[in-house]
Amino acid sequence: MRRWSVAFFLLLVIAGHSPNAYANPTQCGETGLLTQPSAETLNAGNICVGVWGNYASGNGNNDATIVPVTITLGLGTFMEAYGSYPNLLFNDDEQNSGRGFANIGFKLRVFGQRSSPFKIALDGQIQRAIADDPVIDGLTDYQGRVIASYKPGKFGLHLNAGYLSNDSPPDQSYDNQTLFGGGVEFFPAYRLRLIAEMEAKSEKFKGTDGPAEATLGFQYFLAPHLTLNFGIGFGISDGSPDWRALVGLTGCQGVGNYIIPIDRVIEPATEEATEEKAETPKKIKLQTLTPLIPMQAVKTSPVAKLEIPVETPAEEIVVTPEEKLSVSTTAELNSLAVAPVVSAAPVVVSTGPEKPMRAIVYRKFRLPEFTFEFDQHTLSTEGEKVLSQIAEELRHERKWLILRIDGYTDSVGPERYNEELSLKLAVAAATHLVLRDGIAPNRLFVKGFGESQPIASNETPEGRSENRRLELLVLSPQEVVE
Repeated sequence: MRRWSVAFFLLLVIAGHSPNAYANPTQCGETGLLTQPSAETLNAGNICVGVWGNYASGNGNNDATIVPVTITLGLGTFMEAYGSYPNLLFNDDEQNSGRGFANIGFKLRVFGQRSSPFKIALDGQIQRAIADDPVIDGLTDYQGRVIASYKPGKFGLHLNAGYLSNDSPPDQSYDNQTLFGGGVEFFPAYRLRLIAEMEAKSEKFKGTDGPAEATLGFQYFLAPHLTLNFGIGFGISDGSPDWRALVGLTGCQGVGNYIIPIDRVIEPATEEATEEKAETPKKIKLQTLTPLIPMQAVKTSPVAKLEIPVETPAEEIVVTPEEKLSVSTTAELNSLAVAPVVSAAPVVVSTGPEKPMRAIVYRKFRLPEFTFEFDQHTLSTEGEKVLSQIAEELRHERKWLILRIDGYTDSVGPERYNEELSLKLAVAAATHLVLRDGIAPNRLFVKGFGESQPIASNETPEGRSENRRLELLVLSPQEVVE
């Protein structure tokens, strides 16, 4: 039976790598830090697997080396199932390591949305002892926990408390245990996550200390789908090893409704296309502020159904400098989903005005998800038509206007990926307006909000569809903010 279990987990490790996932299961399988859980849950339709090395030493026990393996399944946007096997080495070190059990569990987020900074989750787990000693082997324990997480940005705080009901062998009586744990995380860089954790349990054997341990470590995202985990633990009670080294590789595969971007294949330009685009500017600057160039009128259909009412009194926003996004080649611009651009000269796309500017929202348009093709960042034929209709309608305005194009996604997929995707959506739309509809680039502002501002529930397919959108804000500049 053990051999089949090993083969199953190794197969998952080999097959479970797919792009664009930042899920982080612990060495026991639940989504979290290195050893401590968080209130986060794995995305719907995702599978994560992990292989860990765990070496413990000191405190009068024999040194112990084990290799746990884990699997985590996303069952919904708020629920996950997970499990682990304690040791692929089968060297009977499980008990000395303090990790002598296989487990299966479920975690349910009961408070907060996926994008909320504060969340609460309930976790239930069954643990079955694995040991060569027949007295211990097969004992079944039951664990329940409440987990709270607060993560407003790069910093995160996670706390948990629970109760462990221990099964006892015939000739002994084990005490049930209360559990406490938590950890903090910090992202000093895009791919690096620093972690500090602590966990403690009450005594299991009368007259002895319960285990208590602190861990310092990091996670480094080798790729969007593959994470390196490393930690050093220190025992802070006589019930724990003096020190512990922990290293692991975790990978995730997205299935079902998980977003996987598909790059557009750029076809070589024909001679006719070259002649048609001979007058294409060799350098385009797409800035936070951007103008409307009058063009020959084209017949378009009304876009009133896409316009949404503006607030009364009028909403006021400040257009501020943003980090510049540079596209150095024509091929890269084409990958943003506009029709092929023939000019071989570098194209520079930048976001952000030279100075902050206060503006009033004059009109607002909301473009639903049909604006883009199935690959999430290629404009559809209908999307191109709608953008052209809006541009044509705005040419009839007699005011000095600027445009801000905002991209939004649903909560399916990693948060960082959604932020990047939403910006790509906005840039693709803005680039189309510049190159196909004559909108002067010095009056455009593009911004990506990711999943942070939903207008409907992300718990249903209909709600997620509403949240995948573009919004075009027609702005009337008021004054420069010094």
